[in-house]
Amino acid sequence: MSGELDLGILQLGLLVIAGVVGGFINTLAGGGSLLTIPALLFLGVPAQIANGTNRVGILLQTAVSSWRFHKRGAIDSRHAVGVLIPGLIGAILGALIAVELPPEVFDYALGMVLILVLVTLFIPRSFLEKVSTRAMPGWLRTVLFFAIGVYGGFIQAGVGFLLISGIVVTLGLDLVKTNALKVLLIFFQTIVALIIFSLYGSVIWIAGLLLAVGTTTGAWLGVHFAVTRGAKAVRWIVVIAAMVSAFRLFGVI
Repeated sequence: MSGELDLGILQLGLLVIAGVVGGFINTLAGGGSLLTIPALLFLGVPAQIANGTNRVGILLQTAVSSWRFHKRGAIDSRHAVGVLIPGLIGAILGALIAVELPPEVFDYALGMVLILVLVTLFIPRSFLEKVSTRAMPGWLRTVLFFAIGVYGGFIQAGVGFLLISGIVVTLGLDLVKTNALKVLLIFFQTIVALIIFSLYGSVIWIAGLLLAVGTTTGAWLGVHFAVTRGAKAVRWIVVIAAMVSAFRLFGVI
């Protein structure tokens, strides 16, 4: 599989725009990869390469966010290592599964994942905060974050929702520390996944870097967009884009 694709100036420009919107959505409601991956697919990038290329922007975005959280002292180091290690092992396995799957099988798998992740967009965060945070056995927490790591290594889209759920339910951290730990976990999982995708030639670096420029800009704009209605409106853009992409992968359109 080759990570090279002939993309024109217009197509590359569209990637930047998709990155801006994706980063904006990530900041307001989460799930920006549900727009950036479809953007790559519609430009003719094969699904497995789109999956790998999307990680470039995520790596840079989470690197900056992790550093900012660290400077603010928001990262809970007591819990970080305990969930980071199983998550990294899981991410390695998930990425290996993604690159080894036959392209036609991966297309269907990605389509199913896009649809299933959409469900998480409609789970209110307030619901997660009300869920009992009873002590969970250490081995069970390890299994949980290993499983989330496998998913994150396989496909990034929606892993943030899973990590937030896992952190809130098992660790009971406040919102700031939950988001800080989530970003840190995604950063390290993305490093190992991107290395594997790169070794298998499943990354178009120029496209990934342009997405990164867009997502960083979009995130900055999203921080300054303090209108609640905005988050609700962009959510439907994500839903439509993900559904159309899933149908495309299934061969319906």
